[in-house]
Amino acid sequence: MFNAPEVTNEYNLLNDFLSTSLLDDGAMFAGDEAQGLYSESVGMTTMASTTNGNNGPYAATAHNTSQLLAPPQNTTMQANTISRPSSVVPIDKARETYYMTAADPSGSDAPETRITKLLQAKYDAGMLRPFNYVKGYARLNQYMEKHMAPGSRQKILRQLDKFRPKFREAMQSLTDVQLVLVEMWFEKCLMEYDRVFASMAVPACCWRRTGEIFRGNKEMAELIHVPIENLRDGKLAIHEIIVEDHLVSYWEKFGAIAFDNSQKAMLTSCSLKNPDLHSKDPEISCCFSFTIRRDEHNIPSLIVGNFLPVSPAKK
Repeated sequence: MFNAPEVTNEYNLLNDFLSTSLLDDGAMFAGDEAQGLYSESVGMTTMASTTNGNNGPYAATAHNTSQLLAPPQNTTMQANTISRPSSVVPIDKARETYYMTAADPSGSDAPETRITKLLQAKYDAGMLRPFNYVKGYARLNQYMEKHMAPGSRQKILRQLDKFRPKFREAMQSLTDVQLVLVEMWFEKCLMEYDRVFASMAVPACCWRRTGEIFRGNKEMAELIHVPIENLRDGKLAIHEIIVEDHLVSYWEKFGAIAFDNSQKAMLTSCSLKNPDLHSKDPEISCCFSFTIRRDEHNIPSLIVGNFLPVSPAKK
């Protein structure tokens, strides 16, 4: 379907994730509304069941629907080892070619062309990979199964279903090299926000479209009482620190503007919580704004959030 396997995997999992979940709870919707939810669900496979144990306030409900809602086992394995077309040359030879290209950047090609050749050589050598979003969707799915009410889960699924056609349209022509360039842009943005976060006193963090938090400042860490290291590289996700009803509100607002070029920011409110399920920390009411950073293909890739407590958090 798509030129890059990472895009195919992400889109297929999104299809499975939405089709099985929405069809399972189809009784919640009626008439044209239900028909609209399933109109995009073509060519989808049934998700395999997984059993990871059910803990939390909605464990009983999650157990009854786990066979339909749980991410497929083969997709979870795929998240760890994604198959890619092998290089046309042995890997050692490909790496040698990359090192030679990097060491000898001379030539008459334009700088952008040389960079593209260098990235292609690095990719052929197996040293550069597009980011794999499959784990993020599986993680979101598992969290919603265990810790959210069925009604809230369905509202989030409906938002994902709304922007799925636009996601497909934007992603279907992208190649692995283009996805690598997107990932390089993402890493560059993270370095920029490292500097920005260090100079601002407002709690802030940034996350990927699937919710994994990749950067945060010390004010944010202090606000929710976690080590700052936990706000890096996807150790925590946004759905683990925002209370349920406000998380639903975030996804509704994100889904409304995710692919709308005329809008990129939203000002709202939310309540934060400590991600530790056993924590006795109170919820923290905040003014909340988030800004969507889109890559050159108009795909929402980085979301930056600022959280201003309405009242000081209690220690």
